[in-house]
Amino acid sequence: MRTTRARAAVPLGIALVGAALASCGDEGSQKPPSPEPFALSPIEGPAVAYVGDNTCFSLTVTGGPTAEVAWNLGDGTAIPPATLFTKVCHVYTQPGRRLLGATAIYAGQKLVVTRGVAVVPKPMAIRPNTSSTIVHDTKHSHLWVANTDHDHVARLDKELPASAPQPLVHCDAPRTLAISGATLAAACQGDGTVVFFDLDKQETSGKVEFGPGSAPFGVVADPRSEGTFFVTLSGTGELAAVRAEGNQILSRVSVFPDVRGVAAIADGTVLVTRWRATADGANVAVIDATNPAALAVGEPLLLPPDVGLDSDTNNSGVPSFLNQVVPSPDGGRAIVPSLRANTVTGLYRTGKPLSFETTARAILTEIELGGPTEKPFERKAGRYAFDDLDFASAAVFSPEGDVIYVAIQGAERVEVRDAVSFDVAGSIDDVGHAPDGLALSEDGKTLWVHASLSREVRVYDVSDLSSPPVPLGQVATATVEPLSDEVLRGKRIFYSSRDPRMSRTSYMSCASCHLDGEGDHLVWDFTQRGEGLRNTIPLAGRAGTAHGPLHWSANFDEVQDFEHDIRGPMGGAGFLPDDVFHSGMIDQTLGAPKEGLSSELDALATYVASLGSFGKSPYRSNDPAALASRQKGKDIFFSAEAGCSTCHAPPHFTDSALKADKNYVLHDVGTLGPGSGSRLGSPLPGLDTPTLRGLWKSAPYLHDGSAPTLRAVLRDRNATDQHGKTSHLDDAGLDDLERYLLTIDDDEP
Repeated sequence: MRTTRARAAVPLGIALVGAALASCGDEGSQKPPSPEPFALSPIEGPAVAYVGDNTCFSLTVTGGPTAEVAWNLGDGTAIPPATLFTKVCHVYTQPGRRLLGATAIYAGQKLVVTRGVAVVPKPMAIRPNTSSTIVHDTKHSHLWVANTDHDHVARLDKELPASAPQPLVHCDAPRTLAISGATLAAACQGDGTVVFFDLDKQETSGKVEFGPGSAPFGVVADPRSEGTFFVTLSGTGELAAVRAEGNQILSRVSVFPDVRGVAAIADGTVLVTRWRATADGANVAVIDATNPAALAVGEPLLLPPDVGLDSDTNNSGVPSFLNQVVPSPDGGRAIVPSLRANTVTGLYRTGKPLSFETTARAILTEIELGGPTEKPFERKAGRYAFDDLDFASAAVFSPEGDVIYVAIQGAERVEVRDAVSFDVAGSIDDVGHAPDGLALSEDGKTLWVHASLSREVRVYDVSDLSSPPVPLGQVATATVEPLSDEVLRGKRIFYSSRDPRMSRTSYMSCASCHLDGEGDHLVWDFTQRGEGLRNTIPLAGRAGTAHGPLHWSANFDEVQDFEHDIRGPMGGAGFLPDDVFHSGMIDQTLGAPKEGLSSELDALATYVASLGSFGKSPYRSNDPAALASRQKGKDIFFSAEAGCSTCHAPPHFTDSALKADKNYVLHDVGTLGPGSGSRLGSPLPGLDTPTLRGLWKSAPYLHDGSAPTLRAVLRDRNATDQHGKTSHLDDAGLDDLERYLLTIDDDEP
């Protein structure tokens, strides 16, 4: 730590003149001048100081020609008083927000002025990049947004008022965007491509195809090389490096399943997140991309569950739904916004029930980075939990790295935090439905919020965070709505924790476990709900009740029955009036129908029923050996000896179906155990048959998640052949059966 004084010269001339006037002439005829009031100016200096740099601050003293000035620099450094010590320079050695002050004493008067300074590591000359649903084209003064439901990427005017959005890039389900030089890249999850768009010519310039089921999600520009991008392939668990020139795939490398968020740093570091956690925790990987044509994957970082944190302001659990990883401007650390899902607590596991405050909440995880070949590590106490807020869906650092903006999807707000301490620096409420992307202007004064379900970008002046940011306006992201009014309304309800009818204090929504209509891959302790250990069932592909009753125990027969979960564990007021809910048999699941009693519940059911696609399996292959293996597996599946198709018959690959008498068929396949719990207040006799479509993306398996792989289902958890006969199959036969099971997708008859 180094401090230097820049001392002002004592104004001796003024003192001498004053003395001379007082010693000659007629003293009685001399009237002393009125003294100038003693005052201090505000402290001048930068709002942000860099660690290790010499930073100077100054002030002006008036009316105190011999004032003694002392400084406190906010990091424990105190400079003793000296005459007109009006400028000080200091080297801060640790990041953090400091309150520095100056004290001036003159003629018995004491004045104090203070000001804050944010101390941060110095940003890199070439800033890191991260994948996002919204990007800023600084050269052409445009914004670009990924409109997933619309199957296009739209160009928006940056200046307000904006003209109509222009849908210029078309593909199936674009998820994130990146800009490198004059090239825009869009990761298109639905058709397995990355599409390139020439920003100078304003036309599509090419695309890279990764194959069916590859499901590209995150795309980020290499900061070192124009036209080079890194892409996460969520369906195959790979990272790819691509180049727009020539539509080249430079390399592909396996990372871990379910890759999603991606970021790139100019030292050759690429960061990748695993979207959904396992029981052991979440994962972030560092890939050495020094040579994009030879990507090298390091040992992944495990973010283990937090335990013992349950309170009204915190919760235990694992980081879940890691959409993004956001490096700081200096490249030395990264922030991962997510939800923390409490699969630690429950009556069976810990003897303590989950509450609406301890089930789920938004968190930030802070990771220290050491370069492209070093394993990252999580900072001690490096997780920050938000109170009264659900999923943290996206984040962006200010240009200097002193502030971080965090989108809270269900609460429909942006939280502003000090980037070092995470202390509150401000907040922006009512930013639109489902904010899932943020972008900042280069000067950090304008924030763009992509409110995807409002179909708009909302614009805010964030130049002065001492008062609530001023909304400047909004820009529509599309002119034609692809969803029906009822489906769109239901989707907004599905994602909104802000509505007190859905959740108390914005903690939960349907999306807390079913983001994108999928499942969270976690096993919850729902014993207090009259159930038991329950593996989250994906909604996508099941089209509401098209596959029969809901849940492993078939305890709901309509989506509107989720009114019970909303009123109960989620703490919401409910969408039905109390007198209606408690009339007749309506307040019982499998009781009187709730359909038609609430327009909100009906819209929610309509949206869930619209989720009719499982997607394409990445395990489908035209390789002759793979095709032969798949056919052998299919023959085993439909054989009388194995008996798989007895319960898992096409087209839905389940024997589950709605019945008027509600006497649903439940099977005991030998997997029930002490944690399996009950059903509707009675012993659990068996389980509803789940579909086999989508198996490639729904591990772990079984009602309690006790089978991490299909091999575990077929062998380890089926030792007595209660779950179909598999004991006669050798490893080759099991390989063939697995090959078939992993390819049962939308294309399977």
